[in-house]
Amino acid sequence: MPTINNPQDPTSPLFTTRNGRLVTNYDLDLAQGHAYSIDNTPILSLDTLGVTVTSSNLRSVGTLGSLEVDGDTLLGGFAFFNSTYNRLGIGTDGPGAAIDILENDVETIIGSPRNGITYFGTYSNHDLALITDNQERVLVKNNGDVVVSGNLSISGTLQVDSIVADSRVNRSQSLTFFPSQDTSVFGLGLAWVGDDRTRQLTLVPGDLLRSSESFDLNSGKEYLIGGVSVLTSTELGASVTNSSLTSLGTLSSLTVDGDIKTRGITINNLSLTDTGIDVGLLTRITVQGQDVFYGDRHQVVLGDIEKQTNPVKVFGKLSVNINNPDPTLDFSVNGDISIGDKRFTNGNHAPTNGTWHNGDICWNKNPSPNSYIGWVCIVAGSPGIWTPFGLIADQ
Repeated sequence: MPTINNPQDPTSPLFTTRNGRLVTNYDLDLAQGHAYSIDNTPILSLDTLGVTVTSSNLRSVGTLGSLEVDGDTLLGGFAFFNSTYNRLGIGTDGPGAAIDILENDVETIIGSPRNGITYFGTYSNHDLALITDNQERVLVKNNGDVVVSGNLSISGTLQVDSIVADSRVNRSQSLTFFPSQDTSVFGLGLAWVGDDRTRQLTLVPGDLLRSSESFDLNSGKEYLIGGVSVLTSTELGASVTNSSLTSLGTLSSLTVDGDIKTRGITINNLSLTDTGIDVGLLTRITVQGQDVFYGDRHQVVLGDIEKQTNPVKVFGKLSVNINNPDPTLDFSVNGDISIGDKRFTNGNHAPTNGTWHNGDICWNKNPSPNSYIGWVCIVAGSPGIWTPFGLIADQ
């Protein structure tokens, strides 16, 4: 497009093209009733943005005739409208009442938790002040005490425990702070002003003493709460029963009154896992120094070899090498047994192999009339000499 010059100033072009754009050094003033358009669609008229313009970076707007938002709304990064519960939170996205304001860790609410009553005050454990002229006139403490500043007219009886005024400079008594008409006791305390910075110990809301420095107690001193020791240089107080400790030093003993939940604990060779207990190479349980249980990969021993007169009691059905024992039997064994150093086995005939001793017995697995209950070894050997016994009569 050729350059179009200003007729009144030929050296100043009205329009020219630059990098595919139409450029002018003058304001564009459309006639009344006309609009700026893109692709034949109006996007800006004298008083209206086009309906296709749905996004903007507007930082301010004029007076709105109405504003409708479908869903939760966040304004300025601190005002939150909860469309589910119809609540407004300022400084919090979880309002606890119709209006909830969170500032300086103090939560103030306005709402009606039930029919016939309105709530106004602090939702958190903090004091509530009523002010005029930006001054605290009525202070409701979080413990229920009420402090009134200024003239107070009461139709009734006013009871005052004491009235104290303190203007001392050189003190021989404890330093005492009182609220005044214009200030509270919060923020008051001790200050040490140095060339580099100020160190402070002050009272803050919540009845907390806040120090800008670390506390370093003398040796042998401790921290107490309500007269009870909670921390020394080497111990937690006995009243401290809960913690979020994630690591411990070497424990000399451990007592647990309740369940143990673990993702893996190792104490010497003892490991507690989600699937069981691993004791390493072996385990031993003793009572007064005497073994009552011993186990390793090769054997399990109940009782003490030196105390064979001590009884071992089993209550219930006992089985050996049987996954599904007969519940009507008190004792079941899948295999040979030895009683009084005599071996008992079973078969269809007397043993023909193996080493046997005098008095060993083989029970007949298929007894029948005119056969025998079993065979007894009368001469030790391999397999030794066996003789039948217990003739079964023919009915």
